[in-house]
Amino acid sequence: MKKAYAIIIRNGLILLVRRPGMPVWDLPGGNLLPNESEREGMQRLVKELLSFDSTIEDLIGIYTKEYSDEITYVYKVQEKISQSKMDSQDYIAYNFFDLQNLPLNIYPERHRQIKDYKGGNYPVRLRFKVNKWVFKLTSFIKEKKK
Repeated sequence: MKKAYAIIIRNGLILLVRRPGMPVWDLPGGNLLPNESEREGMQRLVKELLSFDSTIEDLIGIYTKEYSDEITYVYKVQEKISQSKMDSQDYIAYNFFDLQNLPLNIYPERHRQIKDYKGGNYPVRLRFKVNKWVFKLTSFIKEKKK
């Protein structure tokens, strides 16, 4: 499964979003469609999820997870019109945060991806390690839900 997430900076602040039922902040983005390129998918996701046009600039990194077929692409995204109005049916909250003072309740992988952006030494290719017992437990839970 391929996913793409955007790092959107406005006035030196980074955009983070929250989904319904999730008490954690995340980068805007989500699943890519089959046969969709990563850049096209990122542009589509920003338009669908945040309701503004964007320009996809740099690839920050490609991230994979141990024991998983998930591939995550993180891009630096620029608004086509500065200070674009945002509207979202998919997010219950969106806010801009200081890059040096991120909220504590943010996905751990996003901390690393934002750190890679701040470091400026990209694109990065990284595989996140997963505890094999956690992986087995989540696989078991997924199978029980079916």
